[in-house]
Amino acid sequence: MSAADWTHQEQSIAKDAFETGKQRSIEALIVILRKQSALLDTPESIWRYHDFLSSERYQYEGRAEFDTANILFNLADMIKQNLITYEDLEGLDTTKLSKIKAMAMF
Repeated sequence: MSAADWTHQEQSIAKDAFETGKQRSIEALIVILRKQSALLDTPESIWRYHDFLSSERYQYEGRAEFDTANILFNLADMIKQNLITYEDLEGLDTTKLSKIKAMAMF
């Protein structure tokens, strides 16, 4: 979907939900990292920790920018990861919500 397919209000709702999801992903990651860091006791565990963090950074940076062309996919992914809820998306038109719901199923 292009920016023209979104009303100003819908863009605002989607952007707010997107930013909420990003913030929650960081909060969840911090909790995981604190737990994992307590288990570091070998060089291998350090490298696994590094690999995990690198992977998480890649995922985070992949959704770092709000883009209406990809936002339905990003919001569906955030729904699947329990970073946002459908309540966060109230106000989007039903077609967009239906697409998000369908993508979130897979």
